[in-house]
Amino acid sequence: MILSDLSPGQVATIRQINAQDLPQPIKRKLLSMGLTPNSSVEFVRNAPLGSNLQVKIRGSQLCLRKDLAEKIQVEVSQ
Repeated sequence: MILSDLSPGQVATIRQINAQDLPQPIKRKLLSMGLTPNSSVEFVRNAPLGSNLQVKIRGSQLCLRKDLAEKIQVEVSQ
């Protein structure tokens, strides 16, 4: 499952970031924001027009573009 497929309120664990085709500065930025494998992430909401989404990770609220969120594979926590 990918991060952008989650529903509001769902909690998941990041399993993998498929960032091979992203520029190196973007990869570093994702990692520095706390989006690392085995981190817990909570999906908060989609933006009204659907191009961005809001997540909570390590006590911080982040907004990500949907195309970046589609590169993050997660496993839903039970």
